[in-house]
Amino acid sequence: MEKTASQIQKERTKELEEKANELIKKCNVATLTSINEKGYPRTCLLSIARADGFSDVYFVTSKRSDINGKVTHFEANSKASVCYFLGGDSVTLIGEVEFIEDKELQEAVWNETDRRFFKKGIEDPKFRLIKFHTKEATFWIEGKFRTCKYK
Repeated sequence: MEKTASQIQKERTKELEEKANELIKKCNVATLTSINEKGYPRTCLLSIARADGFSDVYFVTSKRSDINGKVTHFEANSKASVCYFLGGDSVTLIGEVEFIEDKELQEAVWNETDRRFFKKGIEDPKFRLIKFHTKEATFWIEGKFRTCKYK
């Protein structure tokens, strides 16, 4: 039985998604873009604290200012973008962030090297764990390009 065009497209998408999941495992750093108080995008490089594939990516960051900075931006507007790449392959994600208050999850992603920023660990008042959830992904992997939407 011959595959339909729809089946072929689903298989190709699944293959790209699997490769995107493998790619993020190899990446230590990603960009995270917030929207600042004037409506402009602001991109930062951050270490990836944890990634559940490309769907959910966690970052540890700091609340250092009530005026500007990504935490303040995300408090006002949860829309965000994440991008990671290796070699000639890249994945650009659009989605939303949420602040994770769950202490068990915070401890699970805590890296002792972060103590240089957070003397009291996850109890530091400036410590924030951000979870980015993907709503749209654009893949450029092994010369194959595709944009997909997610819930």
